[in-house]
Amino acid sequence: MAAAFAGSAAREVENLRPPEAVHLTEDGTRYREDGQPRHAQSQTSLRSQSQIASVPSHTGQPPPDVADELAWGPAHPCYPHFNPHVPINSPEYLTTRVIRIRRDWMIKGDLAPTFSNLYPEILDPLLSEQEFRRVVATVNDGVINAFDPYSLRNWVDGALGLLTGWVWDDLNAPKVKGSLQTVESWLEKWNREVGAKDGVHIWSLRRTAYMSLDIQIPDPKVGIVPSEAPSLPGTRPSTAAGPAN
Repeated sequence: MAAAFAGSAAREVENLRPPEAVHLTEDGTRYREDGQPRHAQSQTSLRSQSQIASVPSHTGQPPPDVADELAWGPAHPCYPHFNPHVPINSPEYLTTRVIRIRRDWMIKGDLAPTFSNLYPEILDPLLSEQEFRRVVATVNDGVINAFDPYSLRNWVDGALGLLTGWVWDDLNAPKVKGSLQTVESWLEKWNREVGAKDGVHIWSLRRTAYMSLDIQIPDPKVGIVPSEAPSLPGTRPSTAAGPAN
């Protein structure tokens, strides 16, 4: 057995093609002996480094680099949700949609309700990527400053609240309430001065319990991506061959 294996290995070694001779030019380019340039396939990924979530194409298939990570549906960053902040029988319910910016737990964990800066491409051109990131950064900085558990002011507010039977909190004296109101006031100002001209409205974080940042936009008329055709009766799922046992 060992002799047969050794003989087989020897034959394979004899059949191996010797490596090609390679020459280097002064600029580092590799050339073969025949003078033709030798190109090596780059191993660098072609995936874009910018964090942008794209809307699936009309064919129902998202770009290959996004398809494996972002399935089209309510969890997709670009998915236009029905507007839950207006009455169902109102015109706004039919003409507007909400793009929901989800929480980003990697920034501060559960110490502060921070939001993702993954840009939903569906907001373009109503809300540019640069302006979107500015809004998210401003909101995140505001809530981090408000909920910082290690700040001296929050420690003092907690002690005064305990000593006064939480009357201190009822008077809206703690820093956290004032800081959050500053964020709300900034969003209201942004809606008036920036968003109103394009029909964009960012809803109060209190309405979403700080679980998402809801951006209201005109209905983009994005259709539902069709799913796979159903399987034929008596066949296995997603196949057309072989009866099911």
